[in-house]
Amino acid sequence: MNPRALILILLAGVGVILVFFLTRAFLSNNAPQQVQPTQQVVERPAASILVAAADLPIGTIISPDHMLQQEWPESALNEAYYRADENSNTTGELVGMVVRSPLQSGAPVTRSSLVAQGERGFMAAILSPGMRAVTIALTPESSIGGFVYPGDRVDVILTHRVQRESGNHNLSETVLSNVRVLGVDQSSEKDATGVQVRKTATLEVTPKMAEKVAVMKRIGAMSLSLRSLARASGDLASDPNSPPVARTTSTTQDSEVSKYLPKLGQNGNENAILVDRGAVRTVVKTGGLNISATAPSEDANTALIDEAGVE
Repeated sequence: MNPRALILILLAGVGVILVFFLTRAFLSNNAPQQVQPTQQVVERPAASILVAAADLPIGTIISPDHMLQQEWPESALNEAYYRADENSNTTGELVGMVVRSPLQSGAPVTRSSLVAQGERGFMAAILSPGMRAVTIALTPESSIGGFVYPGDRVDVILTHRVQRESGNHNLSETVLSNVRVLGVDQSSEKDATGVQVRKTATLEVTPKMAEKVAVMKRIGAMSLSLRSLARASGDLASDPNSPPVARTTSTTQDSEVSKYLPKLGQNGNENAILVDRGAVRTVVKTGGLNISATAPSEDANTALIDEAGVE
């Protein structure tokens, strides 16, 4: 074969191959490219809500230490939760409210779990289990000049008059001791500030003490005696865990105030000496005053003499 023809054939083959690859490259560049879908994670903003900092039983009065702010997903938010936004004072608004249903540590604080002053169920929520709430009327003197506040411990003093043969006697008794004050007028610990003359006081008592208070309102006047927070030797502590005392711990008669008043239970014959001479009984007044006398029998003669006349 002619060498020239062979060279032409080889060049033609190379050209065909070159055209094939160029055509393939051109078609590949102009073909539509398939875009692989990518998943984008959209970060939803988290909200801040109030949760319980510790286990809060029923009757707990909310303070700032009882609540914490915690991030909470927007998708899991509930309208009953209290949101703690930067520009709001939600924590301050809840201080003084009372836990109506138990809250566990870390649980969201809900609107149904708290009750505020003036709302239905507030007084029942702050009562200790098994206790009752009673209200007594106050005057500036009986309310210690307005220095009685919710949370204080007081003694309840009953002042009344007792009738005896020797006359009427005024008597004061400390009937109830270490009683917790739940509220004054219609104020609780949240808003009972400033010294004011109180008209009523609501006390936390046992069922038996509540019955006593109802009777005391009929017997005489009641007044309060404020107890110190410091515990004296042998005295009850003024803390939330100390129970009230439902017995009379102290009594004062009017004769202890004035020596010129007779003692309760004394009659005219208690300061006299009875002298019997046979069938005759002589009553001798030790104070030198004439008094009546009685005879041991209907036929007996009775003589009345003074101490100075006794021989």
